[in-house]
Amino acid sequence: MCTLFASFGRRYRGHIALLAIALFIAACGTSVHMTGTWKDPAAEQGGYHNILVAGLSSNQTARATVEGKLVAQLQQHGVTAGKSIDLFPPNFDPKKEESVKNASGKIEAAGYKAVLTVTLVNKESETRYVPGSVMYAPYPAYGWYGRFWGYYGYMYNSVYSPGYYTTDKVYFLESNLYDLTQDGKLVWSGQSETYNPNSLESFATAYAKKVAEALQNNGLLKR
Repeated sequence: MCTLFASFGRRYRGHIALLAIALFIAACGTSVHMTGTWKDPAAEQGGYHNILVAGLSSNQTARATVEGKLVAQLQQHGVTAGKSIDLFPPNFDPKKEESVKNASGKIEAAGYKAVLTVTLVNKESETRYVPGSVMYAPYPAYGWYGRFWGYYGYMYNSVYSPGYYTTDKVYFLESNLYDLTQDGKLVWSGQSETYNPNSLESFATAYAKKVAEALQNNGLLKR
């Protein structure tokens, strides 16, 4: 019986390992939740086809990644889109009139009719307690409980995971769509929250998909 139990224990632990790997892979993704959107009732009927994406960040890596993912998503919806990082120099200063004039000229020359901005509006930290848990490796039926070695083997294969405190990072972002044909008028705005993004890449991908879907659902993208 001990041999049978040991064999079963190995098989069960193998299943547990596979389950743990599957859960880990599932947790690797980043979830983005849109908390609210607003649309100007007078927004362009039929939506916009030429959109410039502008990430408002001094972190050039983050800016390039977020802009690139958003452009890719917009293009999947049939929209002509481009990145502001390709038009504005690294030292671009929106507070200087000359810089704004030069940037506006480049945007107009490229044929963009709207600008979609992305900015981090807030970041919070939340501490929570994760309770401990016990994972069992049960033996078939109930025979394991009535014999010493069966019970010993059963409890020996149980795994206890102690409780611990963890800190969650919550990011709140805002995207705004401005109509350049109406002197840069705001026509749409959306806010989102993201818990513990796995990486910049996974966050940018998930965020871009959510924003593009929201714009599409609001009739603001035109093929």
